[in-house]
Amino acid sequence: MIDFKELEKAYNENRFYSLQLEVGDVCYQGCSYCYMNALTERKNSLTGKKIFEILYDAKRLKITAIEWLGGEPLLRRGIYSFLKKSTELGFRNNMWTGGLPLKKITVAKKLAEFCKVGLISFHLSTLDRKLYEELHPGRTSKDIDDIIKGIKNLLKLGYPSNQILNSITFTGYQSTEDLVETMEFFYNEFEITSSINVYHTYLRPGTSCEELNKFIPSKKSVAKAYKYYINFLGIKNFPMNCVNKQYCSATLAALNDGTVSPCATIRKGCKENLNKYRLYDIVMNNIEYLTFQKLKDKNNLPDGCKICKLNDICWGCRSRSYAAGNGIYGKDPRCFRTNK
Repeated sequence: MIDFKELEKAYNENRFYSLQLEVGDVCYQGCSYCYMNALTERKNSLTGKKIFEILYDAKRLKITAIEWLGGEPLLRRGIYSFLKKSTELGFRNNMWTGGLPLKKITVAKKLAEFCKVGLISFHLSTLDRKLYEELHPGRTSKDIDDIIKGIKNLLKLGYPSNQILNSITFTGYQSTEDLVETMEFFYNEFEITSSINVYHTYLRPGTSCEELNKFIPSKKSVAKAYKYYINFLGIKNFPMNCVNKQYCSATLAALNDGTVSPCATIRKGCKENLNKYRLYDIVMNNIEYLTFQKLKDKNNLPDGCKICKLNDICWGCRSRSYAAGNGIYGKDPRCFRTNK
């Protein structure tokens, strides 16, 4: 559910189409590869007053869509009041939930109403029960059944399947065949498509680099997964990241600790923090950085990208470059097209 005309306009005008808004860091799904270290107990959380202020500033910034993130955003107290205000301000609400709360029909019903012109994304990277438990320490594979129950709840309520998305994180623990099986299941059973986020070394405190590297899939398996993905969905060209470069540039992130960055997976950002400054002022002071304006000149693209046939829609994942120590303008280390 993207207004591509408005997205292209925002990209060309060096402003934003969407705001990734993290409302807290509490989550019970326990993904061992979580990019933001979601916790079972609250550590960082924007105040309700600050969230309302951010929504007003987002309107002033001409933003179209709010991407609701956590942690698990549906565990945040007051989430429905935030969604209500967002709706009143004319935003599209896109909810990025782990999926577990949707097993309650009351939650699914409220969400279907607030996201009727947006989308609802859930997160289930594998259907393999043993692998699920390995990737979610302390959880059981019953989570798979609960997430699928939540999807069925949405569909029973009449929520369109083309507005539901499964957000898959592809890690080194999974085979391409496992990824394909998961994608085919949701498409064949429910006509729900999946997005692929290729894992990279999120800098999680207390985790060694050696341990993090185990989660990185090989370039060969990434290439195989993308080839299947393109053929399965009938897409001629597909960028080497979860969105095209237009959406990447036109996305702004407000993290739960008050950091403002170009993407929620880039955990460091502007020097000004939301706990002291307004979002609008931070954005105005850092607009070139936040919109990756440097990369809009193809002469500034990383080596390989400059001659890539897809550089009209892709400049690689800026977060993967950052996590690899290449900075936000460097080469995407997981790209199989320009790293042969």
